[in-house]
Amino acid sequence: MKIRPFIIVLILLGLIGLALWTSKQETGPTKQTASKSTFSTVQQNGRTGLKPGNKVPDFTMTALNGQKISIQDLRGQKVILNFWATWCPPCRKEMPDMQKIFSTYEDKNLSILAVNLRYTEKSTDSVSAFVKERNVAFPILLDQDGRVSKKFQAVSLPTSYLIDSRGIIQKKIIGPLSQDLMREFAKKAK
Repeated sequence: MKIRPFIIVLILLGLIGLALWTSKQETGPTKQTASKSTFSTVQQNGRTGLKPGNKVPDFTMTALNGQKISIQDLRGQKVILNFWATWCPPCRKEMPDMQKIFSTYEDKNLSILAVNLRYTEKSTDSVSAFVKERNVAFPILLDQDGRVSKKFQAVSLPTSYLIDSRGIIQKKIIGPLSQDLMREFAKKAK
């Protein structure tokens, strides 16, 4: 007698599981197709984020020095937009190379904006100390609440966007930038 209720419960659970699995199979492709069309502008080879050819989204942020900087104000210049954090080893590694490129090309229509994911840091003082220790002269923008990194869907650090003078993304790089890549971008005509 005690076995019957147990068997009935098992059969019911099996049927419920089968029904859920079957309904997922029937609605799966439809949902996937909708997602692809909805997010086609931010997917590339399984990676999230904006892709080459997209117009850079507008944003204005406060820099570490208190200055307000808008990406719109940099139209007419090439921009290396880098998302980083002090706790990220590859970010730490690429910073001196970015400074060298900035020093070489800042008078040649190239801007570098480093967007620090401040909401992941211990404090603004730790970001300031990091920047001062490395003698970084380009603007360090503070993404206090993750709003801008979410807009760009920068989920891996570092993530960089090479943006032409018209505000169009030319290349997205996940991982540290090399001096050669930055130099090649800086020398391009647009």
